[in-house]
Amino acid sequence: MRAFHLKFGLLIFSLQLNSLAIAQQVALQELDRQESKSLHAPYEFRIASFSKDEGSYGSGALVLLISNDTKSAIINLNGVRTELRALQAESTADCKTGATRQQVYAKDQLRLQVKLKLKAGEEACWAEGLVSIRMDKHTHRYLVKGVSGL
Repeated sequence: MRAFHLKFGLLIFSLQLNSLAIAQQVALQELDRQESKSLHAPYEFRIASFSKDEGSYGSGALVLLISNDTKSAIINLNGVRTELRALQAESTADCKTGATRQQVYAKDQLRLQVKLKLKAGEEACWAEGLVSIRMDKHTHRYLVKGVSGL
């Protein structure tokens, strides 16, 4: 009987961990493709796995748009379109290979932080890195890859 209770307790604990993981994954959801048309040459970021066979665009859903001037960001947070503003002006929006870009965007108590590494292409600026969303005392992190036309 004790073994049953132990197994049952482990099962409940496992289910709670899975529920927590699923709840954290739900925070950032796919954006409507039409959103990018409202901005001039925005950075479009997709969830990335960084696997060997993954391309430069990422392999997952479109989850983040950042305006080309980096002053605003658009996300779909738990099914709600949310536009955030940069807390500080980016010193330069230039795309230089190897450069890093860090920016914090905010709306009310919500904070979105991006840490990106840039790579200049002939007609595009490629970026990859980490997006963190702080809400309700929890931080959700996503690996992303993206691109913006120059």
